Amino acid sequence: MSDIPLNEQYAAKQAAQFGEDKTDFVWCPYIPIGDYTVLMADGGTGKTVLCCGISAWLSNGKRLPADERITDIKPENVLIISAEDRGELLKKRLAASGADLERVYILDCMDSEGMNFTSGYEAFKQTILAYTPRLVIIDPWHAFLGADVDINRVNAVRPVFQRLANMAKDCNCGMILVSHVNKRAQGENANNAATGSTDFVNAARSAMRVIFNDDPAEKDTRIMVHTKSNYAEAGRSVKYRINSSGGLQWAGFSDITRQTLENAARWHKTPHEVIQMIDDREERNSFLIDAVKDKAISGKTVNVSYDELRDEYGLDVFGSVQPKKALEGIANALHSDGITIQTGKTVKHSGRTRNGFSIYKDETVDDVLEDLPM
Repeated sequence: MSDIPLNEQYAAKQAAQFGEDKTDFVWCPYIPIGDYTVLMADGGTGKTVLCCGISAWLSNGKRLPADERITDIKPENVLIISAEDRGELLKKRLAASGADLERVYILDCMDSEGMNFTSGYEAFKQTILAYTPRLVIIDPWHAFLGADVDINRVNAVRPVFQRLANMAKDCNCGMILVSHVNKRAQGENANNAATGSTDFVNAARSAMRVIFNDDPAEKDTRIMVHTKSNYAEAGRSVKYRINSSGGLQWAGFSDITRQTLENAARWHKTPHEVIQMIDDREERNSFLIDAVKDKAISGKTVNVSYDELRDEYGLDVFGSVQPKKALEGIANALHSDGITIQTGKTVKHSGRTRNGFSIYKDETVDDVLEDLPM
């Protein structure tokens, strides 16, 4: 370093001086401790029931779905700060989900106008610390911004997000900030669905999106999709339903991911339709791979027309896409078996010149396979 005087407030440290990252979770990998998690949900999806269900399992010391940490799970306190649902309704939802009602604290703020985490930051933090919660749920988060903060202006809300992260760190808890979905902002980025500035989710270390399940066979379930995860690999999408008493019932897992949601927006399909399209494509690709393998001869280049493959394996061997595109889509899978294909070839079929492709199979691949122990 130089001898120039340095303002200690802005003094950097060597990387070696920092400790190890020891991020822990309330629910791994969905809700980290010491930061905030965004929960985005459409109206009617049962986000309150989901929050009450999570609270119930924590209060009873139960392991939440997909949390595979090798750690002891013990009952924890939860604090729900709500400006949307009355305490009486939350108590009903909690009881229906089997919560230990003595471990879940409810701060009913429907009639409170002064509580906020801008000018009232310290009071807000002291309120949390008083109940020693492992998880704090703030529903909806923007109700506590304060009257002078414009939710849609990045410069206005970015400092608030930093305060919230600091609050979770200082209180050593996880924090769920519940957000309504802004339908006008939805598009090909699944994390742009939250109300207000997109910086809200950008600054978060974890985000989840709750959607209705559009699978006709499971229309009574909702799906929680982990759309952002900075501290670990994104968790599996979790299904749940609302039981007859109004409580939460876990219902397994879903193949829908953030990519599914973004493809649905891009292709103007529902998430379930996207899953079906991908399943159909994988089945079609498997059939096409087998057809090409049948044609391959070790150590030789074989020219095959598209029409020849259709004649032998059916008109739908390439599915609904162009043959060239379908073959290019399976090239990597074939390459792992020592088969190389080249499209854009002109070949003879039934005495006529046709469009087609060539197949070459490395003869050493069969030798390697024969030498493998049985």
